[in-house]
Amino acid sequence: MNDPNSAFPEEVKPELWRRYEDWRGRRHEEFNAKHAHRLPSWRNQRAYRRLVVALIVALVFIIASSSLAFLSSGWFLLPFGIGLVSVISILTALRIVTGSVADAPVSTLDEIQLAQRNSARSFGFFVLYAVMFIPYFVLIAISMRDEVPGQWVYGSAILLISLVLSSICVPTMLIAWWMGDPDPEDLIDGPRIPTDKTATGRKEREA
Repeated sequence: MNDPNSAFPEEVKPELWRRYEDWRGRRHEEFNAKHAHRLPSWRNQRAYRRLVVALIVALVFIIASSSLAFLSSGWFLLPFGIGLVSVISILTALRIVTGSVADAPVSTLDEIQLAQRNSARSFGFFVLYAVMFIPYFVLIAISMRDEVPGQWVYGSAILLISLVLSSICVPTMLIAWWMGDPDPEDLIDGPRIPTDKTATGRKEREA
């Protein structure tokens, strides 16, 4: 469907942008088709919220480990790396079980999903806008010294990366927290994908 809130009216969209949207739509459908029958026991509201809580814990761990970057450029790497791997793994699981609604293009969503996605992204932008003041205040504070250790600037950059990563995860977490239990038919048939791909997948399983 067309996005009524798009900054570009349908009649003035460049052809290159249309092709990009079509490509994103195909990628989204391929992602859902590939993972349609994975993690079936996690496709319920309780599991969604547990994954969201686990993701929040991993993000807090990453932000906390960023403080070590102000002291050493090496010691923070181990906890930061563990937290980063955890965030990527949990976020991937969330995308699989929720059908990746937060990252989906307009053409693959219905009206309710589109409204949820837009609302979640709007709040995610607000969070990003708000947390960006933290590293800015840190930089302003340390700039009041006549001499600023390079390690402090390095730590500010790592903190900035951690906060941006946390903000990026907000839309997916909100969508997952709002999402209720799927219909039994959805659990049997998997996420909504094109008919020809569904038929192909069933033939392969029967073979």
